Amino acid sequence: MDSIIKIWKNKGKILEGIKNSLFTSKHVEEIALEREVICNACPHIDRVGKSCVLPGSQPCCGLCGCSLHLKHRSLSSFCDEGRWNAELSQEEDDALTEQINKTDNGSYI
Repeated sequence: MDSIIKIWKNKGKILEGIKNSLFTSKHVEEIALEREVICNACPHIDRVGKSCVLPGSQPCCGLCGCSLHLKHRSLSSFCDEGRWNAELSQEEDDALTEQINKTDNGSYI
């Protein structure tokens, strides 16, 4: 039950990571690579999956249980141990996404 609650509380960041994984951009992938290098050197990385909130999503963070593939691509996410920071707040990311999705006539793509 704790896993479900954790997923629900972080659903915006998880969806952001999924979106940025599916619709890649050079900028996001550069940030993801920088974060990956840092996490690969971290003693808390779980390559086996024992700490993963979602089974089979390793490698994950041994502290928070997040899938690192998704967390690295969520610009509003940060390392719980302070090894790397969020690039945007969740609100800033949502506003930017909304702005990008608008067409010239104000409708959404």
